[in-house]
Amino acid sequence: METKKIVLWGQEDLLSSSVELFLTAQKGWHVLKISQEENFETLVLEVEKFHPDVVIIQQGDHTSKSYPLMKLIQDHPKLRVITVSLRDNMMEVYSKQNVLIESASDFISVVSALTNQPSTQDT
Repeated sequence: METKKIVLWGQEDLLSSSVELFLTAQKGWHVLKISQEENFETLVLEVEKFHPDVVIIQQGDHTSKSYPLMKLIQDHPKLRVITVSLRDNMMEVYSKQNVLIESASDFISVVSALTNQPSTQDT
C-alpha cells in the first residue's frame, strides 16, 4: 500500500485537532500538521519539501478573497487542495467542489477519494 501524504494547515483549535485525529487514524496516511501561526511562506516551503497528495486548509476569519491560497495553487497546479470551514461545515475541494460534512466519515471519504486518484505531482 502506497503511503498518502497530507498537509494540514490550521488553527490550534478543536476542529483542527479533530481533523488531524481523523486523518492520522487512516492506515497508510502520513499527516504533516502546520500551525497557522506559521506564515504562508512556511506552508509553501513544506509543500515543496513534503510533496503531499492533498493540502487541507482550515478556513477562518483570516481568510479573504485576497488570501494567497490561489498563489499556492498557481505555483503547484497539480496539487490538490481542500479548505475546511467550521462556520458552515463545508469543504472546498479544488477543482472547486463543495461537500457538505455531516459526519467524520464524510470528511474521510472525500480525502480518501482525492488521495486514491492518480497524482501527477512529482515525487
